Amino acid sequence: VREAVVSTQSTGWRYNLGFVDLDLEFEERTISFTVSPLQATIISLFEERERCHAETISTEVGIPLVMARKKLSFWVTNGVLKETAKDMFEVRESAGTTRSRVVEEMDSAMVKIEQIRQEELESYTNFVMGLINQSGQITVERVHKLLSMLIDDSVAGLLTEDEVKAFLDKKVKQKLLCYSSGAYKKHKT
Repeated sequence: VREAVVSTQSTGWRYNLGFVDLDLEFEERTISFTVSPLQATIISLFEERERCHAETISTEVGIPLVMARKKLSFWVTNGVLKETAKDMFEVRESAGTTRSRVVEEMDSAMVKIEQIRQEELESYTNFVMGLINQSGQITVERVHKLLSMLIDDSVAGLLTEDEVKAFLDKKVKQKLLCYSSGAYKKHKT
């Protein structure tokens, strides 16, 4: 009945609203975190299972796979989970790994975050091209401002103008855009 009356309204995740205080207990340690409700939801899926695939988490939580990977990398970086195979994550019960192994896994997680960030930016190519089609040209600052409103930055940090410029310069190399007088325009084919 409500759907017929108010068909333009919908509900959805508000990823960055609120905080959850967690105490995660393992065999040899207890770790405290203050995280977003989404992060808490994701780690809670590991209460009843030792390992889980990123795609399963994506489906169960109702978020895109890219975002699930990004949120899981937070738990890897903090030593709570480890990635045992591509997109397969497992609880790290013991902190008994060597320091060099932890550093290696953290480096791997940081590289993954950067790859995910690049994939996420690539997914906005059509959005940027639409902006340019509407206005004829657009500056890095304007693209940065608009993308910053769209991209969830709770794990990988804020989207920088340098990242946006590198993204747009890549599109110039791909001959989708051209750069002239401080603005990007659609490449004339």
